[in-house]
Amino acid sequence: MDERQTPAGWYPDPLGLPQLRWWDGQGWAEHTSEARRPLREQQARTVFAEPEMPQAAEPEVPQAEAGEPVVPPTPKPTAPAGPAALPAGSADGSVQGWSGAALTIVSMRQAGVPTILDVEVAGHPSLVIDLRHNAFSWQLGLDRFPTEPASVAVSVRIADASTPAPFELPGDSLDGLLWKMGFAGFADELAPWLQPGQAYRLARWPQLSGFEPETDPLRQAAMLSNGIFTIEQLANFTGRSVEPTRTLINALSLMGALEVVAR
Repeated sequence: MDERQTPAGWYPDPLGLPQLRWWDGQGWAEHTSEARRPLREQQARTVFAEPEMPQAAEPEVPQAEAGEPVVPPTPKPTAPAGPAALPAGSADGSVQGWSGAALTIVSMRQAGVPTILDVEVAGHPSLVIDLRHNAFSWQLGLDRFPTEPASVAVSVRIADASTPAPFELPGDSLDGLLWKMGFAGFADELAPWLQPGQAYRLARWPQLSGFEPETDPLRQAAMLSNGIFTIEQLANFTGRSVEPTRTLINALSLMGALEVVAR
């Protein structure tokens, strides 16, 4: 297993609250910063990068001063033990890839926070995601999805039942976008919220529209609707290699169409 982890430090609260929360290297602590602004006056803006992993450290929990805090850059997190939410983090400058946006979506869903995500993709129209309705709106068709954009920036808006949808419903099914995002964001590794050796089955058939998915991953998805497989078992059973099979699992899990089965 990959023993790299996100170092301890102050990061944006995964619940989207306008404060910082202490990440102790393994999970979220109860410590929060004193620096706050009214929720309606602040958007939690998250920018993601692919930095080099620093050496693990065990610092004491520092005291956050009142006022506008300086948020440290966050390396790409790997999965901590258990189902805890992953730190969103922030960083300055250009951003590579879709993994940060995917981690934000998973964190918000795990926390049960109804949110609207405003995603800025460099060189492309703005993307809006409404997690309450499992829908999105984007002037760019999914058949033109940018797999390696120069940067991706995500702003999180807390919503409730009275908050109007940011686009005309029903919008486009989020499954298709998350299929693309899962394949692009974690093409060479297991998604951080999954664990090696897990077994999976399909909880529901994904609603894919706006593009033509390849036949092989659809065939593997169909096998998952009829049986329980680890990544290696599914790859062997369908005659595909482990790498594209793992990427399929990432995408299905991101869209919430996959169930982890205890064995």
